[in-house]
Amino acid sequence: MAATMRSNPVVRSVTRTSPTPVMVGTFLVIAAGTALFAGLLGGYAAARAAARAAGEPWPPEAAILPNTPLAVTYLTLLMSSFTAQWAAAAIRLGARTQVYLAVGTTLLLGFAFLNGITFAWGRLALEAGAEPFATWVYALTVPHFLLVIAACVVFLVLGFRALGGQFSASNREFVDCAAAFWHFAVAVGAVLWIAVWFMEGRPGA
Repeated sequence: MAATMRSNPVVRSVTRTSPTPVMVGTFLVIAAGTALFAGLLGGYAAARAAARAAGEPWPPEAAILPNTPLAVTYLTLLMSSFTAQWAAAAIRLGARTQVYLAVGTTLLLGFAFLNGITFAWGRLALEAGAEPFATWVYALTVPHFLLVIAACVVFLVLGFRALGGQFSASNREFVDCAAAFWHFAVAVGAVLWIAVWFMEGRPGA
C-alpha cells in the first residue's frame, strides 16, 4: 500500500503596511500646501519681473529689509527641524524623556520664529496694498506664519498625547506625521527666505 506523503506548504506571512488615514491626510495637506506656495511664488516672480521690465525698483527704495533679524529668525526655524526629527527618533527608541524634551524644544523654537517674523514685519514699515512688493511679501509670509502656527498646534497635541503615554515604538505614526508636517513648514520657510529676503536683500538694520 503506497502511502502518499503530502508536505504542508510553508506559509510565510508577509506584513503589508497600508497607508493610514493620518498618513494620507498628512501628505494630502503637504501636497496642497506645496501647490499653494508654488502658486504664490509664481505670482511673486511674475510681479517682480513686470516691475523690473517697467523700470520700477524691486523692492522699493524705501524698503530696508532687516537682514540680520531675518537670518536669525529663519535659522531658528531651521534648527527646529532637527529637534522635530529628534522627537520622531526618540519615540522609536522608547526614550520618553527625550520625546518630551524634543517636543518642548521644537515648540520653543517655533514660537521664537513667530516672534521674529512679527518683529521683522514691524521693521519693514510697509503696508500691504500700498505697493506690489509689500503686498506680495505679506501674501507669502502671512500664510507661512499661519502654517507654522498649525505645526505648533500639531506638536502641542503630540506633546499632550505623549504625556498620556499614547505613543510607543510600534505606535508612532502620529509622531512621524507631525514631524513630516513640521519639516514641510521649515522647507517652505527656507524657500521663502531665499526667494524673498536673501535674493532681495540690501544692507539694513
